[in-house]
Amino acid sequence: MFRRSLTMTCAAAMLVISAPLQARAEDPLSHAIDSLIGNHDYHLEQALSHTQEAISHGEAGHAHKLSQHARYALMNADAQYFGGRNPHVYEATKHLKAAIKHGDMGHTQIGVSHANEALVHLKVSK
Repeated sequence: MFRRSLTMTCAAAMLVISAPLQARAEDPLSHAIDSLIGNHDYHLEQALSHTQEAISHGEAGHAHKLSQHARYALMNADAQYFGGRNPHVYEATKHLKAAIKHGDMGHTQIGVSHANEALVHLKVSK
């Protein structure tokens, strides 16, 4: 009888513990945060993807979108660079900052050139 009660108590405790974790996994924001923490490959892939988006939008003349995607790329590149592991990622962050600055000023051509430089450094850092 005691063993069965203990088993039932443990099972109930596991449900109580795992329910919030399962609900958290279904929450998109929490899932995104969990996927970002400590996942360097994810950060690099996201930085590459957003840099390419910034270039595409810049070439189309969309300065605001160029800046927006360059900001997302910078956020991921900064997370990738955490700890100073790769000098190419550091160089990419400098070019992404310049792309954001020029995109905010409406200078799409200069912003695209900086985003292209950032893309080269991000690709080399793989």
